[in-house]
Parts: sequence; C-alpha cells; structure tokens
Amino acid sequence: MIQIMEPNGAVINSGKFNSVSDDPSFKIYPLQNGAYIVRENIANFVLFDSFGSVIRPISNSSNSEDGEKISELATDPMGKTIVLYNPQVRNGDKRGSRAKVIELENSERDIFYKADQEIRAVRVSESGEFIAIASGKEGSDDEITIMDRYGNEIRKITFDRKVKGLNLYGSGSTLTVFSEGRVAVYNVLSGERIGSSSFRNGTLQFANYSASDQTIIGLTGDLNGTTLSDIEVRIINVATRKIASQEYSGSVQIDDLDKVTMTKNSRFNYTITGMNKDLNLKASF
Repeated sequence: MIQIMEPNGAVINSGKFNSVSDDPSFKIYPLQNGAYIVRENIANFVLFDSFGSVIRPISNSSNSEDGEKISELATDPMGKTIVLYNPQVRNGDKRGSRAKVIELENSERDIFYKADQEIRAVRVSESGEFIAIASGKEGSDDEITIMDRYGNEIRKITFDRKVKGLNLYGSGSTLTVFSEGRVAVYNVLSGERIGSSSFRNGTLQFANYSASDQTIIGLTGDLNGTTLSDIEVRIINVATRKIASQEYSGSVQIDDLDKVTMTKNSRFNYTITGMNKDLNLKASF
C-alpha cells in the first residue's frame, strides 16, 4: 500500500502496489493534483491517478548492453510536463545520456540525446512550460539546453564548472545554474547573464533567484548522507552588489535535494522548504 500524506499526516491519496523486492531504486514522486508516479526499479515507472488507480506502466530502459545508471524523473508540481531521463548510458568507453517527455496517456517523445555527455541535472519550470537539461563530460565546459515542453530548443548556455543543480524561476523566464562553489542566473529568452557569485566557504547545496527582488539566494553546508550541517544562507542583491548572510545552528535532514524549494514571503523575505524544518531568512540592504 502506498499513501500520499500532507505534512500534518493527513492521507490525501492511497493505492495498492505490490513490490517484488526491497529494491534500493524504489522511489515515489507525488504530484500536487493527488496523482503520483512510482519508480519500481532501475528503469521502470508506474503512473497512478488521483484515485490511486494505475494509469499505465512505462519503461525508460535504454537497452544498452554495457549498462546504465538509475533512471530519474523531473516534473512540474502538477505533472503537466514529465521528463524521464537516463543520466548515464554506457556504450563501450563512451558515457552518453538521453531524455524523453511522457504523457499520462500512451504518448512519449524523445527530446534529448548525447552520445558522449552525461546528464548532470534536469529541471522543469513551475508552470510546466520550460525544461532545462545540464550535461557535460570531463575536460569540457558543461552545457545547459533550454527547451519548451515539446522539446523545441530555445537556447544553449555554457557553464565552466560541473553543474550541480538548476532552477527555473516561476514561469521559467530566468534560469539559475550552480556548481558546488558558484552560481549564475540567466535570462532564458535572451541568454544574457543577469548576475553571478562565487561561494568560497561552504558547499552550495541549493540556489535560486528572485526576479522581483533581483537577488540570488544560496544555501551552503556540509551534507553527510541526509544530514546538512554548518548551514549558511547568503542573499546577493545583484542590483546593489550587496550581500547579506545568515547562519543556522544545528542541522537539518534532506531526503532529496531536488525537493528543496524557495518561496518569497515579501521583499527580501524568503522561506526554503523541502527539509525536515523550514529555513526562514530576511535581508536588509
């Protein structure tokens, strides 16, 4: 039995699921409309509707004889655009990758393929209208491909570090790219870099951008397993080039870095969620 619950423990959906084993790749992806997706093993997914009934199973196997890494999923909160991707597909001495968009019905379309680049990260905008895919290989700059939800390429952006994460702010008009020590923000349509900053102390675990405040928000800390300690949040005002920082005592638990998100409460006032406790921050410039 699978149960989808609100933070207060209230069950909002449940469905039957027969797992054949305790597969370490098993994962549940809940959607805000009550539907959910189950990754039951390394490459197979099952789609459930908001009533807990199976819509359909789907395989994301590359069928590579040399093997592949565990398939991953990226989606907007409502499941408007769902991307399944193979971060690494082995073909001899090459390490490639692929991605496709699936529909809740029986349709799917390939949107990305690289024979010699691994996928670092995939992000779907909150609106479901845009997709960003970061890929790269040793010895070359990483590359971010931005496309619409149908797979039509809009822009390519290079990044001279190994990409750790991406964020498409709001409707997807701005793209935040970050490595372990650097973050940059770009205008999706023009490709113009809006701002950037380096983080020399601490490892970046999350970064995002508030367009209305013109601020970059970066969360640093030491991640050991699921425990994040030595936490600091920095807010960089790209308009005034001023920086505010806030440290947090103790530690937090993070099950999945991809679930860490940021909401804006008011001007220069934000909350970072997706951990066992929220981080509230406010800056004065």
